[in-house]
Amino acid sequence: MESQEYNEALKRGEKSYRDALSRGEYPYLQVLDEILSHEPSVASVSLGLTEIPADAIKGTVTAGRRTAFAPNYMPLLAPNTEFAAKWSALCEAHVTEGIHDPVKAYEYMHRYYILEGNKRVSVLKFFDAPTIPATVTRMIPKRTDSPENRAYFEYLDFYKICPVNFLVFTRPGSYQQFLELAEKDADVPWTEDERMNLKASYARFLQAFLSIPELQGAVVQPGDAYLLYLSVYGYKASLSKMPEEFKSEILKIRDEMLLLGRDNRVQVVTEVGEAPRKNVFERLFSGSGKKLKIAFIYNRPVAVSPWAYGHELGRLYVESVFKDDIETTVYEDVDPETGIEDALEEAVANGANVIFAATRLFMEACLKAAVRHPDVKILCCTLNATHRLIRTYYARIYEAKFLSGIVAGILSKDGKIGYLSDYPIPTNIANINAFALGVRSVNPEGRVYLAWTTEKGADPKVFFEANGVSIISGRELVAPKNAEREFGLYRILPDGSDERLAMPICDWGVLYRRILESIRDGGWEEADKRSGQRAVNYWWGMESHAVDLLLSKHVPEETEKLVRFLRECIRNGSLKPFNGIIKTKTGTVGDDERHVYLPEEIMTIDWLAENIEGHIPAPEELNDAGRTLILLQERNAEAEPVKEDGEPK
Repeated sequence: MESQEYNEALKRGEKSYRDALSRGEYPYLQVLDEILSHEPSVASVSLGLTEIPADAIKGTVTAGRRTAFAPNYMPLLAPNTEFAAKWSALCEAHVTEGIHDPVKAYEYMHRYYILEGNKRVSVLKFFDAPTIPATVTRMIPKRTDSPENRAYFEYLDFYKICPVNFLVFTRPGSYQQFLELAEKDADVPWTEDERMNLKASYARFLQAFLSIPELQGAVVQPGDAYLLYLSVYGYKASLSKMPEEFKSEILKIRDEMLLLGRDNRVQVVTEVGEAPRKNVFERLFSGSGKKLKIAFIYNRPVAVSPWAYGHELGRLYVESVFKDDIETTVYEDVDPETGIEDALEEAVANGANVIFAATRLFMEACLKAAVRHPDVKILCCTLNATHRLIRTYYARIYEAKFLSGIVAGILSKDGKIGYLSDYPIPTNIANINAFALGVRSVNPEGRVYLAWTTEKGADPKVFFEANGVSIISGRELVAPKNAEREFGLYRILPDGSDERLAMPICDWGVLYRRILESIRDGGWEEADKRSGQRAVNYWWGMESHAVDLLLSKHVPEETEKLVRFLRECIRNGSLKPFNGIIKTKTGTVGDDERHVYLPEEIMTIDWLAENIEGHIPAPEELNDAGRTLILLQERNAEAEPVKEDGEPK
């Protein structure tokens, strides 16, 4: 019997069908059997009777009924069919007494496929039921290296301690991040009350999230948006908030959430451009008669940390350049977990207009501070981070490392060269590979022996001695209290002493000066306009003179001349350390001999050149500091390189 409800459902189905066709998508339900024919599962697990999110039901198990429904599960068959009569009868039963019988479903990669009960699902979706009772069997996929697959297996581990099916994150590392925000251990089961509190918090967040049209049009995944929200406002605080409060706070970080739905979320500024200068009355530095107050925050003491010392030299440099136009304050030895939020708040309270946070470990605290203080310009020293409310900056050290590798390859008599690194993050891996490519360009038989200071049980000195290494690439810089430490590129002499050969340097002062000039002259606002609502990352190299290679008197004159020539080639763009087909330890990368690697390829390198003896440690092989940084790195996204003027490279 034809019903008004069926006619309305049919209209919804026909619209969903037309919309799918207009997007070039399949206009019917997905079929699990067909999906598994291309992506076979390796095991199945019965989950028993549970409530499944209606929005996560994507299709049927078999192909029999798929063309009877549109992608939104609304019917497509004519009103005078037996199918329509049965659908209408179910609709009447639901209105009068409710549908109580559970459907039978299979879950695969967070999506549900119905084996029995497709019409029940259709009727319940018509009435906007948020969940549907189902007896569920989980199909476990084969492990792959794709981000979606890795995130799903992390979910399976999370499910063991917190069996919920509504919390879906799409990026690796997200479930561990959520546990940290919730202050829960990865091996401690959640109580029933804790699960219900989580469900209530997420439901209220979702209600607020779905009420903001811009976020829906941007295809933002609700789970990822929820995690971003928690990273700013906290999990415990979310447990007592109502939808109205959620919505008010979501609107403050809407730009951040919009980035989650973009394919290319980062604008990488690789070249320094000139911004249109404002007139003297509009300049922030002197037009208002107020100084620009700048805070520099380091996680280690300047006296003992080469990293902090390098940034401190940069601070002193900009003080000497801008003189009375700026006032700087230093916060050093700030703990990333217990001290950074207080340091940021103190800096703002003391009038800071600009804050440079000199480590990636400060990233999440910087984001929270940016939400609280939208008028303060906050930058964090890292690369490829997808945050709209803050900017990041880094240097292309790999260019200097390439030249350093050339020096090592020329001066090594036996071709055995050591390389000491700390964290196995892409920027460091790029440095390692650039060094190895430099060695190979002048010494095809040369080998680079790679050691990590953050790897458990590693002893780099013993490793180098065992392999007869005499030339080593060590730390780039020393700190005042560690002036005798081996650093840069150095050679071990027969008597056990060492002599310096070269030192790759990052002149952070150049980066800081150019960023402050951009703020002064209007370039900051111009970058905002040209970014297309993407995050802005500064990544400058030798062309800006932010990166260089210093040579000692122990480097022969002929080698010095070659390095000078190649440095100018890098600066003018005629030489790229990463180019052509590169042989790796497991194969090759690069399309052809003319391939020039784009920034996003370099900043996401996960391979080692074939002339490297060593490996990239997995997170479980690292100490606590190494694992923490790797977890932060996992939260990155893809980047699209553009010049300062906004034109694609």
